[in-house]
Amino acid sequence: MFASPEERQLVQGCLERQPGAWEAFLERFAPLFHHIARKTAHLAGKGSQPEDLEDCLAEILLEILSGNYRCLKLFHGESSLTTFLLVVARRRATRFWLERKSAPVPVGDAEKEFSHANPEKDDGPELGEKLGALLNQLPLTEREAVRLHHLEGYSYSEVASQLRIPVNSVGPLLTKARKRLNRAAHRA
Repeated sequence: MFASPEERQLVQGCLERQPGAWEAFLERFAPLFHHIARKTAHLAGKGSQPEDLEDCLAEILLEILSGNYRCLKLFHGESSLTTFLLVVARRRATRFWLERKSAPVPVGDAEKEFSHANPEKDDGPELGEKLGALLNQLPLTEREAVRLHHLEGYSYSEVASQLRIPVNSVGPLLTKARKRLNRAAHRA
């Protein structure tokens, strides 16, 4: 169910192609998409060149528009619309930077550790190598859980299915991985 009648109207308006619906959608969510594009670029060790950020933003919007708003058709109100779109945007932005040979996007506390770096400074491959090295320190199951959940956006049940583990062990596994990443980041 939808969190608010406003969310329902916004989604229905886009799906029914009502005049002004897409503009209202963009007015509300474009700042979120811009933030995700900038944040994933920074975490991937890419400089925030305006043309690259615009390309990333375009990919996010195409993800939402493709298949006659397929993405919005998948929204059933099980979370807030903002949370749903955040996951969609983060997945697409991550794929965008990975396709450009960027480093893996860090997660959890390790993300906080590196987010204090100066975003104006382009650390390029050096930062990407550090982040990749952090993730490679994780045991295989934890690394795969992090990749599936945080980078590819799979739900806990999907991660459990992929890794063939009980769904109630996914949360503790990810917590353990975040703690390891945090300790490794402090040692680095």
